[in-house]
Amino acid sequence: MRITDPRAPRGRLRNLAAAVVIGLVVGACGGGPPSAPPSATPVPTPAPTPVAHLAEPVKADSVYLALLAAGLKIAPNNASTGGPGREPVKRINATYAGWPLSISQFTSAKSLQAATKWKGGAPPAQGEASIAFMGLNILVEWGPATGASPKKPDDRQLAAAEALHEALDPLVSPLFARTIVPIPGVPTPTPEPTPTPKASAKPTAKPTKKP
Repeated sequence: MRITDPRAPRGRLRNLAAAVVIGLVVGACGGGPPSAPPSATPVPTPAPTPVAHLAEPVKADSVYLALLAAGLKIAPNNASTGGPGREPVKRINATYAGWPLSISQFTSAKSLQAATKWKGGAPPAQGEASIAFMGLNILVEWGPATGASPKKPDDRQLAAAEALHEALDPLVSPLFARTIVPIPGVPTPTPEPTPTPKASAKPTAKPTKKP
């Protein structure tokens, strides 16, 4: 006589129920929409660093490095000093846009003005650079200083002169210019007023006596 184990159906039922539960879980996991990837946090763009105005007395090295940082393609040549008690204190000689460039450091703005003796509105004369900028105790001269008269810049050098002025102005302003030709963006210097001679008073005619 064959005896059937009553526990067998219960085991099969438990296995079947477990399989159904697993199938439902797998279907729920596989059928749902994929989760969206986390959005990337935008990286803030760094703001440009403002150019700091230099304080007198300004060093020629500081101006030179600031011009390089502004993107001006300046090739250094050499440097010299005036010697004890002589002006300028230091002079950096370089080349910029095919012309000689010099950056001279004076003891003070007063000593620089005394050495240059610029007259407002007067163009550079023989033996002077075609373009020059003066601010605080710094003098920047650009252009050949040889020949019968200062050489005029071409269109490329005129644009380079404008870039030089834009780089210098925030460093050593107020900036004064002395140029052979007008430069875009550079204020034209106003000529100094010429003193008008005072008219001398005419002597009053004395009445003549009749004979």
